[in-house]
Amino acid sequence: MKEIAPGMPVNFSFYSPSIKVQVMQHAETLPGANGRYVGNAVTIEFVPEDAAAVERVREYVWHWEEYNDFTAVRKINHLRRGVDPESVAGILERVKGVDRRAAAKVSEVLEPDELLQIIEAEDVKDLARLPGVGEKRAQAIVEFYRNERSGRLFLYAANRNDRFRGLPVITEIDPAGDIEEQVWEHAARAQALGSPDPLSGEEPPGHTTVRDANLLNPLPMTPSLMGRSVYYPEQIELFAETLERIVVGGERLAGVDALRIQRGKIFHTADLPGVGAKTKARVMASGLLDDEYTFENLYAIPGVTEAQARTIAEAVYEKRVRSGRTEVRVP
Repeated sequence: MKEIAPGMPVNFSFYSPSIKVQVMQHAETLPGANGRYVGNAVTIEFVPEDAAAVERVREYVWHWEEYNDFTAVRKINHLRRGVDPESVAGILERVKGVDRRAAAKVSEVLEPDELLQIIEAEDVKDLARLPGVGEKRAQAIVEFYRNERSGRLFLYAANRNDRFRGLPVITEIDPAGDIEEQVWEHAARAQALGSPDPLSGEEPPGHTTVRDANLLNPLPMTPSLMGRSVYYPEQIELFAETLERIVVGGERLAGVDALRIQRGKIFHTADLPGVGAKTKARVMASGLLDDEYTFENLYAIPGVTEAQARTIAEAVYEKRVRSGRTEVRVP
């Protein structure tokens, strides 16, 4: 667990698809650690803010390992636990198709600096001669690190169950072009991955993340365009604006509020007893924006009870008090 440190993004990948919702809720309410659900796998990204948050992240890992062996954490930062990312094994195991046995064989004959020199020179022949590598793996290693250096960025959307919803939607970002136009085109394509009916029980559209040219993992500290069955216009506009600040302005984001672009964010960042999936869907389908979640507006939605409206409004009120904004009224 030595690789968990304040300010450093840590990605936890889970194998079991049955725990997505539980993991997502736990991650995003973990005090002091910014967490989010990312990509088309069961992956949570944490960014511990301080030493106390580092300990909470460790406790989170231990909780899930104790909870069920099948849902235990298998990868941290997409490497095996305990692997130094700057070692020969760490450099090679990041590449898809290079397993730990091949990496271990190379570790016996090369130092990290020597390996990096060969990779930077893109010397496929020398790489292929290394024990356990071969020509195909050598090509994959060179291509992976060429992509890492390229700076190319992509919007990547995939449904949680893309086996049934089709291939991921991928859009390369042109920083010199109109970012908002590119995001709108991408969102229109990504929305086809899910049901357009906000009240349906079917899968949502692809959760869009920003990835580099390798497309393997979401880039740390970049926003995710989230939604339930539809992408609302204000979500897409906010995502495009945030993305431009990162891609063009070089801004670094932190915190769930900054990272997740979606409507109804309160449902994912607060404990709302008595408010189930159907109630959330009704609120989302009502067209209310997040800053319009007043008791009166919520109670006016057909199917939302007085108690549920009060619970949601109180949660919004408490959140606004903490952020210095108190315009939401709770009777």
